[in-house]
Amino acid sequence: MQGSLTKKQAVDRELLKGCSAVAALLLLVVQFAAIRLADTDLTVRILVPLTIACAPIVLWIYRDRLGVVVMFVGLATNLSVILANGGLMPVERPVLARAINSDYALNYEAGAWAPQTKNVVVEEGEGNLTALRDQIVIKLIRGGVIASPGDIVVLSGLLLLVTEEVWRGKKREKRRGKSK
Repeated sequence: MQGSLTKKQAVDRELLKGCSAVAALLLLVVQFAAIRLADTDLTVRILVPLTIACAPIVLWIYRDRLGVVVMFVGLATNLSVILANGGLMPVERPVLARAINSDYALNYEAGAWAPQTKNVVVEEGEGNLTALRDQIVIKLIRGGVIASPGDIVVLSGLLLLVTEEVWRGKKREKRRGKSK
């Protein structure tokens, strides 16, 4: 298909792809800002699912990339869990405590929003679609990050996409070298 496009169409398509990537990045910024700056859980309950739902729309132009398709699966998984739990991702108290290196998290009431997160605290085994909840603690220098299986799938898709793009770039360079 790319060979059948006029030069202007090809340039327009590349511009659209660039705008799409910027829009995806902006969605991520909006989501993290909402999580960190929200005074109430309502803002997070609205903006987190909305930004996740919009991501496939802005990335649709990249749907021919396997990495993006994998990311769509992870996003759909996360969105399903979040919607099934009232707009927040469920996390068990002990998991939250391990991630933030604090027993303070053990004091959160079940059903309460954990401020500055996208999480709702649940009792062990409670919540909807619990196998897909935030449960994987990734330790960092200070504290940690909690990830869901969907997050791991999204990250895998992103790594696959980067690999695909590097491979495509090398193929283009090779073709250009042969044509000179």
